[in-house]
Parts: sequence; structure tokens; C-alpha cells
Amino acid sequence: MAEVIGTISAVIALIEASIKIYDSAQRDIKLSETFTVVRRRLPIIIHTLETCIDNLEPRKDSIPEDVCEALEATLYVCRTKARNLEEIFQKTVPGENDTREKRYLKVLRRLGKGNKVEELMLGLAEDVQLLVNHDAVKSASQSQNSELEAIINEMKSVISGPENESSTMNFNSGGGPQTNNVQRGSGNLYAVNGGGTQYNAETQNFDVVHLKHKEDLRFRGPVGIQIGQAPYLAPGLFVGRGSELKQIAELLQPAEGVQKQRRLVLGGKGGIGKTQLAIAHAESRSGSHTSIFWLNAASEAELKESFQSTARLIFDVQDPRFLETKDVIGHVHHWLSDLSNTGWLLIFDNYDDPSLFDINVYFPPASHGSIIVTTRCQDRIGGIVMHIKPLHDIGDGLKILQTRSKRENAQSDLYAKKLAERLAGLPLALATAGTYLQRSHLSFEDYLEEYEKRWNIGPSNLQEYRERTLYTTWDLSYARLKTEDPNAAKLLKLLAYFDNQNLWYGLFHDGLTEASPKRLTKLISCFGKQKPWYRRFHKGITEGSLKWLYQLLANDLSFQGAMNTLTDYYFLEVNPESKSWSMHNCVHDWTLAALNGAVDVRYYWYAFNCVDASISGFDMESLGRITFSRLAGHAARLVQQRFVETNMISYATSDQLDKISRVSGLLAAQIKLDAAEELSTRGLARYEKALGQDHTLTLSTSGNLGNLYSSQGKLDQAEQMYTRALAGYEKALGPDHTSTLQTFNNLGKLYSSQGKLDQAEQMYTRALAGYKKALGQDHTSTLDAVHCFGNLYSSQGKLDQAEQMYTRALAGYEKALGPDHTSTLQTINNLGNLYSSQGKLDQAEQMYTRALAGYEKALGPDHTSTLQTINNLGNLYSSQGKLDQAEQMYTRALAGYEKALGQDHTSTLDAVHCFGLLYSSQGKLDQAEQMYTRALAGYEKALGPDHTSTLQTINNLGILYRSQGKLDQAEQMYTRALAGYEKALGQDHTSTLGIYGNLGNLYSSQGKLDLAEQMYTRALAGYEKALGPDHTSTLQTINNLGILYSSQGKLDQAEQMYTRALAGYEKALGPDHTLTLSTSGNLGNLYSSQGKLDQAEQMYTRALAWYEKALGPGHTLTLGTSSNLGLLYSNQGKLDQAEQMYTRALAGYEKALGQDHTSTLDAVHYFGLLYSSQGKLDQAEQMYTRALAGYEKALGPDHTSTLQTINNLGILYSSQGKLDQAEQMYTRALAWYEKALGPDHTLTLSTSGNLGNLYRSQGKLDQAEQMYTRALAGYKKALGPDHTSTLQTINNLGILYSSQGKLDQAEQMYTRALAGYEKALGPDHTSTLQTINNLGNLYTRGPRKENQQHTSLGIIYTT
Repeated sequence: MAEVIGTISAVIALIEASIKIYDSAQRDIKLSETFTVVRRRLPIIIHTLETCIDNLEPRKDSIPEDVCEALEATLYVCRTKARNLEEIFQKTVPGENDTREKRYLKVLRRLGKGNKVEELMLGLAEDVQLLVNHDAVKSASQSQNSELEAIINEMKSVISGPENESSTMNFNSGGGPQTNNVQRGSGNLYAVNGGGTQYNAETQNFDVVHLKHKEDLRFRGPVGIQIGQAPYLAPGLFVGRGSELKQIAELLQPAEGVQKQRRLVLGGKGGIGKTQLAIAHAESRSGSHTSIFWLNAASEAELKESFQSTARLIFDVQDPRFLETKDVIGHVHHWLSDLSNTGWLLIFDNYDDPSLFDINVYFPPASHGSIIVTTRCQDRIGGIVMHIKPLHDIGDGLKILQTRSKRENAQSDLYAKKLAERLAGLPLALATAGTYLQRSHLSFEDYLEEYEKRWNIGPSNLQEYRERTLYTTWDLSYARLKTEDPNAAKLLKLLAYFDNQNLWYGLFHDGLTEASPKRLTKLISCFGKQKPWYRRFHKGITEGSLKWLYQLLANDLSFQGAMNTLTDYYFLEVNPESKSWSMHNCVHDWTLAALNGAVDVRYYWYAFNCVDASISGFDMESLGRITFSRLAGHAARLVQQRFVETNMISYATSDQLDKISRVSGLLAAQIKLDAAEELSTRGLARYEKALGQDHTLTLSTSGNLGNLYSSQGKLDQAEQMYTRALAGYEKALGPDHTSTLQTFNNLGKLYSSQGKLDQAEQMYTRALAGYKKALGQDHTSTLDAVHCFGNLYSSQGKLDQAEQMYTRALAGYEKALGPDHTSTLQTINNLGNLYSSQGKLDQAEQMYTRALAGYEKALGPDHTSTLQTINNLGNLYSSQGKLDQAEQMYTRALAGYEKALGQDHTSTLDAVHCFGLLYSSQGKLDQAEQMYTRALAGYEKALGPDHTSTLQTINNLGILYRSQGKLDQAEQMYTRALAGYEKALGQDHTSTLGIYGNLGNLYSSQGKLDLAEQMYTRALAGYEKALGPDHTSTLQTINNLGILYSSQGKLDQAEQMYTRALAGYEKALGPDHTLTLSTSGNLGNLYSSQGKLDQAEQMYTRALAWYEKALGPGHTLTLGTSSNLGLLYSNQGKLDQAEQMYTRALAGYEKALGQDHTSTLDAVHYFGLLYSSQGKLDQAEQMYTRALAGYEKALGPDHTSTLQTINNLGILYSSQGKLDQAEQMYTRALAWYEKALGPDHTLTLSTSGNLGNLYRSQGKLDQAEQMYTRALAGYKKALGPDHTSTLQTINNLGILYSSQGKLDQAEQMYTRALAGYEKALGPDHTSTLQTINNLGNLYTRGPRKENQQHTSLGIIYTT
């Protein structure tokens, strides 16, 4: 029925074209009354046919094939009449008025008797009347039937009317210029005069023409580009094909010194753009060819007519009868053969059916010139063959969609890109979609959705494709194929049930064992009385209608022959390397929509058998390998929408249900999770119907669905499946059966994923007790349960208990299975993970190395378990700061995964994700972003936007953006991840709590300290509830709260947090763990802020000693502590020791991370601070300038590290007395801070304060007061009145008021600052003492001595 609807659409398109031709000419001329009457009635035909389509569309799959064939026969005749009518309008209506009748008679002679416009209109009306009143259609309303009857009577009266109106037409001129030919391009145009005798179409004899004089047939010069009769493509609509145009130009380039005709055959499937490519060459290379002609080779009659048109262009014809002689082709050949005329090009277009005539006889015999032939069957044409393939650049596809749809957003629209990918570079499909969208209000997303539902969506025709549409373009080739090779035609229909990639002999041959006619006959006998679509094929199968397939697959050669035939017809493309074939997406869509009006149950189950036979005997782990990836597409095709809608699986036999289970496993292993879910769900429904809900096979399928849902991140649905399976097993098999216990174990894993660790522990406990009782302590199932306990305790932060479980499981596996078994090695690997978490990095490395050696021996270097251990080693080396070794491990793992599983597998994406983490650690932030983006796109495609792996990558992108200073983008990522985690796992899950913590870090960076505190507090409460007060995640949040309180000036509360975190880490992880040492460092920072420099030194020294022992002197954490010690020594005035620490840190960073890493730049920045303190101002300037250039390159001009360096350069210039340069630096920093962080951020306020200091030094006291006042108001709001930054600004205002002589106000400021410092920092802190000194100066010396008062030139930033 799809063919019927497509043909009706083609008829409508032809009629619309006739109307358009008439209407465009009617503005300037008066046409024959008969043409006018026909034009007036044509819309009735269109409306009636459109109603017919609307009526047929919903019923297209239910109309019997014999009825479709009858309708097709009627429509074939109808389409021929519509085509002839459109040709008469095309040839007659446009052009000179004086010769219009002559043109009409000429086309009538060619078309033959019965093709006058009134006769064609009568025939159309009668054919449509027959169609719409067919018993299977009945689409015409009473009014439409009346209108059709009126047209029929009217046309009959015209036919039987006066002679002068039926045999000849009178066309009256409406004025205006006359033109003989349409010309595009350059060159001389020789026109044909319009005079001469008119001839009656009824009596004209084509072969008897007596010319009154001899025509001039000499070559008088080239005529340029003459392709006016070619399909017209508006400027800007031809896209891409640059390499093809270049290749065509090279192939047609005359060889130097060789006189030879150049012939090029452009071969390709319908809709690939061969005609447009040939015309584009003609238009772009007009200078290379002196004369260019387009010839329509669709039929021999049309080709002869094209030669007549060519003769009209090149000869000075006096008598038009000359063009109608049989010698005109010879005359054109003679003109082309002139030795002075060697630069011509002939384009023979659309030679798609060589069986109609031999095109070679129409080639000029000359040994010069160029010929291009466009065809779908290149094998019968002499010349160089150039196969035209789909557009390979997705950008070209998007450009076609944009130019055709006139929607400027196409290039950036996600669904436009998906649509372009779906249509796979087929120009006709892309043009069809774009033109339809230009005429409708559908979005790209809507169109894509509609295309998948009903393939034949689009305009009825496109101007440059004339009668063909996307839905009919391959009909001609298929009709020829059915005649030439019926078995190949049947095979093409069968291919609709397979994926369009990776078609090879073995796939089809393996499926024969279960698809015999005898087997299928038995299937139908079981269900023939239940479903009509089974009965429909009963007769065909019992008569052995699949015998053709057996014959075709008898050997590789016969199969290859049929596939090669399909390749010759451009339905397929061959892939020699893999010895397989593939099919374009759109051709594949057509095979299902057009060739399979009803789903063929024989073909469907045969395709199922092919996939199942190819995976028989392999376990799930093997099915995940890349060797099976080419089967995944065929498996996914089995749940295509139309196949699913037939509901065949609901009547599957027990044998077929086994196959459904295996194929579902393949889909799950290949991460085709949606397809696996669809197939498994329908398989489960069939099990329930056939065997009942409590049968063990039904329960097993429920459990498998639970595993699948768990992989998809659909944890609630997984829990339902597991719970259902558990209840069923307990009822059917008892609580101690191994299937029951396995379900307990699966539920434990699920609860652990959900963060329900207590419930997970209950499940594991029950499973472990059951296994011990049923199988004994040493059974491998018991050991598996012990292993799961190890994983659980590790998640709970009970690392000692986790170690006990892993050790117990390892001893049991070694005894039961041996040291090289994969279960043993997996436990060793997990022990490595545990030791890494405990900070026992050397022991972790030993475990990973042992596991890796075992996996390589047992499974080989490319096995996924081997690769996972390699990846873990990469993680370990990254933790140890051995970044080069880490990169080597990640590179090896990624290459292995891509080879074994493919680029889109989740394990591959995990490795890509790890590269993102590594590059981020190395400071290669752009490369990190590329890796994260690649992983994110892959996860979204494979697992969906809400899967935890997707959300984890989004979170890490947020962390990256925060590092880059892109705080708004970071917030978007965190917010998106948070919403996803809350939806998938709930507000109390540890992954959700982690996002709260990250949002706290972000808000802290943005200066939104209250919001940061809310996030940290919420995360802390959640961690304490879920994991306990001593878990490392809890302690990390406490540590972050300490950092926040320190920023807020709440130093006592900060100290409490740090002290609590430090005690917890020492208890949980030991004194030498990196997290313990990191907290020691933070305490050191706090003590330094409090002026407790000796205690700060103790903390830093302790951390440095342990880092050197645990990680080595070159690790980044060791180097960071060296930098902190340098800052401390600088504050203590121990500048030589500070320089030693900075030198060590800078040398280490340059060696470990390179000169351009941000950590290296931080060390350079510290040197700037040191040299500034030492008074080495030129050297300080060099360090700042180097750091600034590096930050701008690595992080951009608006990153906080960049801006801090600009601020410190301002301070330096102020110290040097370069006040204008200082002002430039401050102003630049202030502008960027306001843009990046807002006017109320503490860094913005600090820069305002520094500008105040500068203005005061310059004597711009009013401006200084404005800056100080702004800073003070901001600090009070952001940090409170007692924060040290607030107090520093109050102190500076005191100095300003003293300079202005406002001594009372100055005293108020100093007094207020002093009280605050004593409360916050104590009476002995340097800031307290400086304020006391300033008050003393005020009391004893008055306003004229203010320069002796203590102030800083600015707040110096450290990174």
C-alpha cells in the first residue's frame, strides 16, 4: 500500500506542476480555451486524490496485496496521463506566442493519438473516479463524485466539439518579448525563427519532410553553456561535493599530446545527487568547456528530443521541419566532430534503464570532447566510472537542511544534527526534509519523530527532481531488478529485517538451521487460528516459498552473486576488508516501508534465528566483546517499531523464548540497553502468559530484567523486579535455594547502589548465611557473598572490616579455584582499591601488579578484566603523582577497550573519563574538557541523561569549569547533576550529598558564603546519617566547613572543624594518609592567619615529613606543602628559608607538571611575592609578568588567578611609584572581578580597597573614601562586621580620615578596628599592634604625621 500512496502523491505532484506552469505564463498571454478549462478543473482532481490518501493512510497495512496490485495498475495508467499532460503544458505554454500551436502539435506527434489535453483530462477524471470508488477505498464524497462526473461530461463535449478547437488550438498573444530557448551561463546563442507552416497533428507524417532549401550545418563557433532544459537548482542550494568536483575536473582534463574522447560515468543510487553534481561541474567549469549541452537520457524518445533541441541551438535553421528529420542526430554528431570544435561537453542525464536502448550509439564518433553520463547502472556504459557516495561531512547535511528549511538555527539545533545523521548524507532525503520543514511549523525534533513513525513524510515533489520523490526514487530500479534477478529482489525485501550495516554470508547461512519450511509450517499450525497474519503466510510457506533462500545460500558464491547484483543497482555498498555489505539508512527505510507493506513473519523469525545462531554457546562476558558488536545492530533491529507493533513475540514458542533471552543478553552486553529492555519485557510477558507468573523461567527473566534496569540506572524498577523474583523463588523453591540466595545478593548490590547500606547489609547477611548452610563456607558462592561484604564495608568506610572480608574471600578462592582464577584475581584487584583508599599505596601497587600479571596469563592482554586493572594502576599512579606512568596506563587501557568493545562502550567511556581526570591534574584543561565532553556524549547515548555515570561526568565537568574560572557554567553542571541524582537516587544518597559539597565549594569561590555554609551543613548532616561521623566523606565535609569558616573570619569555629577532621582522619586512615596530612596543612594555614606562626610551622613540618615519606619529594602534595612553608617563613621574616622552599617547589613543579601548569605558575607567583618582600622589585616584576602570561594562556583573562596576579602587579607598581600603571592594573582587575564574580564578591571588594589605598597615595582623597566606603559596606554584608577584612578596611578609613584632618572620625575607626582585632586575633597579633601604633600616632602627632601610621599598600593575594 505504501507504493499505492506514493504513486498517488506522484500524480498530485505532476498535476501541481502543470498548474504552476499555466499560472506562471497566464500573466503575459491568453491561452487556448481548452487549456483554460482543463486548468480550472485540475484542483478538483488534486483534492479528490488528497482525500483518498487521508483515507488510505490509517488502513495501509490491512489492505490485501491483490487489491494493492489492482490499484497500482490503475494508478500506473493515471500517472502516465498526468506526466503527458505536464509535458504538454511544459512544452507548449512557455515560450513564443506565434509558435505555440506548432509546439503543441509537435508534442502531440511524439506522444501519439489520444493525448490531447482534453483527452488526457477525460482519462484522468475517469481513472480517479475508478480509484476512489473501488470497494477497498470508498474515499470520495457525494460532492466529489458529482464534480468528477461533471468533468467527464465537459471533456466529452469538448472532444466532440468543432474541428478547429480539437485538432488545432488557437493561442492569442498577450504581448511581451519572445524567447526561443532558456540559456544559463555564457556563450553565443543562435535563435530559431518562429515562422513557417503549421501542421495538423492528426495527419502529420514525421518521416516525410521536404525541405525547400539547404540548411547551414557548418561549425561556426562554440555556443557556451546551454543547460536550460536541465533540472533547475536555485543558487545556494548546491552544497559540498568539493572533492568530487575536483576529481571530475581532473578526469575530464585533456591529456597533453593525446587526442581522445573523455567519458565519465557518474554512478550512484537514486537521490544521491548525480544530476546536480554534473550540472554543478558544468556551471563551475564553463571556462574549461567551450560548449556544454544537457541531454535527457531517461528514454530514447526524450534523448532524441534533446538532440533536436541541441540542433536548434547550434544550427541556423530556417525551416523548423529540419529539426524533425531522422538525420538530425547525425548532423549534431558532425558538428561535434569538427576538428575546430574539441572543447565541448555532453551530459547524458538519467540513463537508468539500459534495457530500453543502447546509449553508446548516441555518443559522437569524434576523438575529442568530453561526455558525462549519470546512471544507476554503470556496467553497460564505456568510460571511467566514478561512484557518487553520500555526503560524508555532517556540516554539509546541516547546511542543506538550513538552506531548504530557511531556519538559521539548523547548524546549532541538536535535533537538526540528529536528523542529518539519520538521513546519512543523502541529498534527496535532506532536501525533502528541509523543504517540508520550510512549508510547515514542525520543529526538527517533530520531523524526526514523524519520520520514524511514517517514513513517507515530505513534500510531494522537488523542482530539481521533477517526478521523483524520496519515496518513489528507487521504484524504477526495483522494478528492473524483479525482472532481471527475482531472487535478488526477494533478498532485498528480506534485508529490511536486518540492520543495514555488516551483512555477511555466515550471518544468513547460520540462520537456516531453524528456518526450514517444515519448522515454519509447524509454527503456523500452532497459531494459525489465533492470528490472521500467521494464516496469511500459511499457504506460501507450505508451498516452499523460502526455497529461493535455500538456493541462494547453498554456497558463498551464489549469495555473493545476489549481493553483487544489489550492489550494481546501488542498493548496497560492498566493504572488501570485512567481506560484508551495507545499505544506506534511507534505502533501508524504503525496503521496510515500500517493500514490506505487511510484516512477514517468516522473514522476522528467520532474522531472529540468524542472530541467535551466531551467539550460541558463548557466555555473557564474551558477548560484550567487539567481535559481537556487528551482531548488536541486527539484534536491535528485531525490536524496530513496526515489528514490535505486530506483537509476534506474544505468540513465541518455548524454543523461541530461549532465543529471545539469549538475544536480550547480547543487547545488554553490547550496551544496547533500550533494545534489550524492549525485548526482555516482551519476553517476560510471553513467559507469564505461557507458563504463569510463578514459573522459574518467568522468575529468572524477572531477575535478568532487574539486572538490566540496574545497568540503566532505573533502580526503582530494578528493585521491583528483584523483589518479585525473590517472592516467587521463596514460594516455589524455598528460602534456602541458590536462586533465592542469588536474588538476595542482587538486592544487596542494588541497595548498595541506592545508598541504602543498612538494607544492603541485611540482604548480604541473609545470602551469606544461606550459602553457608546450603553449600558450606568454602563454596565459591559463599565466597562471592563474602566478597560482596568487602565491597559494602568499603563503601561504608569500615576499611578494616572490608580488608578482613577481602582477605577471607581471597584465601578461599585461592584454595578452591587456584591463584590464577578470575575470581581470585578480582579479589586481589579489589584489595588494591582498598589499600589505595587507605593510603597504603605501595601495597595497592603490589595488588594491582599481581592481578594484572594473573589476568594477562589467564585471559590475555586485551581482556576487559586485564584492562580494568591497567586502568586502576593508572588511578594509583595518578594518586602517587606519577602522571607520566598514569598516562601510559590510561593510554593502554583506552586502546584496549576501543579494540575489544568499541568506542561507544561504557567501559571505553570510563577510560575516556579517567583521561579527563588525568588531564585536569596535569593542568591540560582544554584536553580534559574534550575527554569529559566525549565521555558525556557517549554516556547519554548509551545509558541516558539520568544514569549515574552520565551524572558523574557532568559533576566532573562542573569541577573543571570551576578550575577554569567558568563559575556560571560550573553552577549549571552542578545543578543539572544534583537534579539527576535527586531523581535517580534520592536526596540522601552519598552521590547527591557529594554534589551538595561541590556546590558549597562553588558558592565559596563565588563569595556566596551563606549559601556555601548551607550546602556544607546539608551535606554533613546527610553523611553523618548515611555513613556515620567517622566516614571519610563526613570528615571531608567537616574540613571544607573549616575552610569556609576561615574565609568568614570565624577562626575559632574553623579551628574546631579542622581539629575534628584531623582526629577523625588519624583514627580512620592513620597519621600518614594524604587526607590526614592535607588537614594538617589546613590547620597550618589557620594558625598562620591567627598569627600562631610556631604552631603553623609545626603543622607544615609534620605534613611535609609525612608527604616525603609516603609520596616522595617530587609529589605535588609535597611540593604544595613546601610552598606553604615558604609563605610562612616569608611572614616570619625568614626570607632565605622562604626562598629555599619556593625554589624547591618551583623546580619540582616544573619537573612533574611542566612550565605552563597552573601549579608551576602559582610557585612563580610566590617568588614574585618573595622578591617584593625582599625589595627586589625588578625580579618581582619578572615573576609576576611570567605568571600573568601563563595564567592568561592556561585559564583566560578573567580567571581569579589571573586577576590576583594583576592585583599584585598593581601593588608592585605602587611600591615602585608607578602610580599610573598601578591604577591600570587595579582598574583592570576590578572590572574583570565585577564581571566574573559580581560587585559584592570579596575579591572585588579587596581590589576596591587597594584602589582606595592608591587614590590616597595620589592625594585623590574623595575617590579613596568612595572606594573604602564601598569595600566596607560589601565586607559587612558578605563577611560580617568582625571579619579581619572588614577590620582592615576600617583601619584604612581611619588613616584616610587622619589625612583629611577628621581626627574624631579617625579615632572612631581606629578604636573600632582595635576592638575587632583583639577579639578575632588576640592582643599580640601584628594587625592588632599596627592599629595600636596608628592610634598612638594620632594621639601624639596629629594629622600632619599620618604618613608614619601603619598601612599596607594593598591586600596581596596568594594563590
